[in-house]
Amino acid sequence: MDNKDKITLSKIERLILSNQYRILEGLYPEDADRYQENRKAIEEGFELHYEDCFSVLSEETLTSEECREVIDILSMYRAITFSNKETYKIENYNLKFRGFDLNDEYESKRVMYARYFINDLDRFEELKYGKIYADCNSHSLMMDKYRKMLEVWKKLGCKYELSKSEIQEIVKAK
Repeated sequence: MDNKDKITLSKIERLILSNQYRILEGLYPEDADRYQENRKAIEEGFELHYEDCFSVLSEETLTSEECREVIDILSMYRAITFSNKETYKIENYNLKFRGFDLNDEYESKRVMYARYFINDLDRFEELKYGKIYADCNSHSLMMDKYRKMLEVWKKLGCKYELSKSEIQEIVKAK
């Protein structure tokens, strides 16, 4: 960690974190040792070890725009899924939302966001396709394909009732 990434905390922040760790020690005895170590580092002001206290936080973030793009992709697949399910019953592997590539640095946060949105927030349940949990890991790069598909869907007016030819047009854009 270089100097610009150095974590510094005020006395008030240290006191608040110390109290939080004391509470966590009591609530989660199975993890109490780790919480106690972090609390001591905070209380004693051992800046070198502050990073350990924040290790549960992800370094990478998704901007609001990036989150919105994932939601747009999910919405497009919702439109495809509902339009196809009730009317056309087209059998095509590409009609299902496959997720993003968890092994790719750029797409991995999108996997985590899609999982959060579908599994934790219970949104877009239909994109679980009958499973308990949406994995959202495509094991292959998908963003370029999704962006091409989104472009077509947006030209169609982001409709939720798509014709068979519109569904095929969107999928063909991949």
